Amino acid sequence: MRTVALFFAALGLSFAQDVIFSGQPTADQLAGYAKDGVKVVVNLRTPDEMQKLGLDEKAIVEKAGMRYVNVPFGATPPKDEELAGLMKLLAGAKPEERVVLHCASSNRVGYVWGLYQGQKKGLPVEKAVEEAKKAGMKNPGLESGLRERLK
Repeated sequence: MRTVALFFAALGLSFAQDVIFSGQPTADQLAGYAKDGVKVVVNLRTPDEMQKLGLDEKAIVEKAGMRYVNVPFGATPPKDEELAGLMKLLAGAKPEERVVLHCASSNRVGYVWGLYQGQKKGLPVEKAVEEAKKAGMKNPGLESGLRERLK
């Protein structure tokens, strides 16, 4: 686990438990995740964002033998029912079935992680927000939205 932690830190990624947080990975990083025990790549970017990027992430991920999940998160965070499957997936992450959770800069990732920590793990609002920031949430609007949602 320590070797994996150092590897991901070298790439500028952070992780908690068996979920890895990231901004947009490159094609090489996506393909390489499978070698490090990643089984699922969750992309929070919208179809418009991905089209502008010109990266067929789904094809790269699936070719490497991982599962691809897209939960588009634009200006407005998804509703709880839209996130239910993602929350279940995060809860089921294990060392042998790691999950990469990414958006463009890890800002939305932090929001989702904070929401998971508050709603599913029962952390108090302040602790959940702290976890969200550790995972990459920097946007004050997302922070206030997270606080409101966790009340």
